[in-house]
Amino acid sequence: MKNYLWLVVSLFSLLLYPVMASGHATVISSNPSPNEVMDTLPEKISIQFSENIQPAFHSLEVFSQDGNKIQIQDSAISEQSEKVLEAKWKGTIDEGIYYIKWRVISSDGHPIEGTIPFQFGDSTVLPNQEISKVNAGFPDSITVFLQSLQYICFAALTGILFFQLSLMKGSRLFEASSRARLYLWLSYAGLAFSIFCSLPLKVTIDAGVGWADAFNGTFIKEVLNATSFGTIWIIEILLLLLLFLVIYFMLENTLIKSLPFLSFIIIAILMVCKALTGHTAAVPNQVLAVLMDFLHLLSMALWLGGLLALLVILPGLANRQADDKKTFYWSIIQRFSRWSFLFVIILIISGIYSSLQHVPTIHSLINTTYGQLLLAKIGLMLVMIVLGAFHYFRGKKRVKKLGYSVGMEFGLGIVVLIVAALLTNVQTAMSSPGPIEKTLLTNENNEVTLMVTPNKVGDNLIQVDLSNGGKPIAEIEQLTITMQPVDTPGGEIKLQMKEKSTGTFASKSILTMPGKWNIHIHGLTDSLDSINADFTIFIGNS
Repeated sequence: MKNYLWLVVSLFSLLLYPVMASGHATVISSNPSPNEVMDTLPEKISIQFSENIQPAFHSLEVFSQDGNKIQIQDSAISEQSEKVLEAKWKGTIDEGIYYIKWRVISSDGHPIEGTIPFQFGDSTVLPNQEISKVNAGFPDSITVFLQSLQYICFAALTGILFFQLSLMKGSRLFEASSRARLYLWLSYAGLAFSIFCSLPLKVTIDAGVGWADAFNGTFIKEVLNATSFGTIWIIEILLLLLLFLVIYFMLENTLIKSLPFLSFIIIAILMVCKALTGHTAAVPNQVLAVLMDFLHLLSMALWLGGLLALLVILPGLANRQADDKKTFYWSIIQRFSRWSFLFVIILIISGIYSSLQHVPTIHSLINTTYGQLLLAKIGLMLVMIVLGAFHYFRGKKRVKKLGYSVGMEFGLGIVVLIVAALLTNVQTAMSSPGPIEKTLLTNENNEVTLMVTPNKVGDNLIQVDLSNGGKPIAEIEQLTITMQPVDTPGGEIKLQMKEKSTGTFASKSILTMPGKWNIHIHGLTDSLDSINADFTIFIGNS
C-alpha cells in the first residue's frame, strides 16, 4: 500500500484550493427591474445573469396583465457580455402592468426561466411581487434512467476490461469465456443507447417540448450547433463508433494485447466527456473540477465494475481451471481487494473536493435536496466500504467462496449510481447556504462577529457584534461595512450600521447577486482607534 502514498498526498493537496460553483445561473439585475414603476421605456429589455448563458433556446416575451402578448424583437445575447440577454422594443406600450417572461440555458446546461413584473405609467397600482424562482425541480424518470444506465454501463465496461488487464494478466479472457464476450457487447449496447438517447432528451429539456417533437430537425440542429452539449455529443458518437471497431477486433484477435488497453482509454475519454457536462461547467477552475469529477466516476466504475466481473465472470473461469481452483479464485479476489483500497481513496478525496465546491455550509447540506442526496450517497458508500473490508479479511482466510454479501455490495453500488444521476440533475446546495455567523479575532484581540440572515439574493439583515474579552465594546463612534462581490467589479455596497445595543450594530441591505462576497468591517471608537476585520462569505440565490 505504500506505493499509493504519493497519489494520496497529491490528490489531498488539491483540497487546499477548492473553488465554489454557484450551480444554475441566477438573475443579477434587469431593466426594467422587478416591480419597477417607470414613466419612460428603456431602449431595450435586458437581463444580466450570474454566469454565461448558452446561445440556444433563449427567449424574452412581454405580456400585458390580461395576457395579451406585446410585440418585441427576438432576444439576443449582448455583444458586450455573454451574461446578458436583451431584446429591443418594436414600439410603445399603453400604461399598465406587464410581465417579462424569460428563458435561458445556463452554462452548466440546465434551462432556467422566470418572470419579471413591472408597471408603465401610474394609472394602476402594481402589487409587490417576487421574481419567479429558478425552475430547478427534481429530474424526471427518463433523465434519471438514461443517466443511471450510462453510469452502470461505464462500470460494466471498465470492470471487465480491468479484469482482463490487471486481474487476469496474460490470460485470454474473451477467448476462454463466451459469457465475458456477451457481457461486453451488452454493456456496449447499453452505453451506446444511453448516449444516443441523450440528444433527444436534451431537446425536450432545452426546447421545453414533448417527446413527439424530440426528433424535430430544427431543434436538434440548434442543440448540436449552439450548445456545449451538442459538441460533446458529437465527440461521444465518434468515440462510440471507434470503440465498436476496437472491441470487434479485440474479440477477433485475442492475442493483440494492446486492444483491451485501447478500449479502456476510449471509455475513459467518454467519461471525461461526461464530466464536461453538468455542474462542472459553471466552475471557474474547470480543468481541475473536470479532473476530479472524472477520477470520481472512474474509481467508482472500476470498483463497481470489478465487483460485477467477480460475480458474473470469475466463478465460471475458476471452474475451468485444471489446477487448484480454490487458489485461482482467491488470488483474483485478493488482487481486486488491493486495487479496491486505491479506488476508495480516490473516491473519498475526489468526493470531498466536489462537496467543497457545491456544499458551502452544514445548513445547506441538511436542508437542500442536493445535500440530502449527497448524505444518502455517503451513507451507502460507507456501507459498501464496510462490506469491502469484510470481503478482504474473508479472502485472507479462504474459507469458502464469497456469497450474497458481494451481491449486496454490488446492489448498493447500483443505488449509489442512481443517486449520482440525481445529483447531476438537481441544483447544487450553493443556492441555499443558510444564515451565516462568522467570528474573527483582530490584532488588538477584539472579537468581530458578522451575521447575515437569511443570506440570499434580496433583503437581508446584517448584524455585527464587537467585543473584547467577552465583553461588548462600548463607545463606538461609527461602524461601516463595505461589501464587494468577488467576480463582479462595480457592485460595491456601503452600509452605515445602526447601534442596537452596546457593541451590537445592525442594518438591512439588498444583496444583488449570488456568489462570493468580500466584507470589510471598519469601526471607529471615540478615542479614534480603529477596528478592522475582513470576511469572505457565500451568498445563495434562494
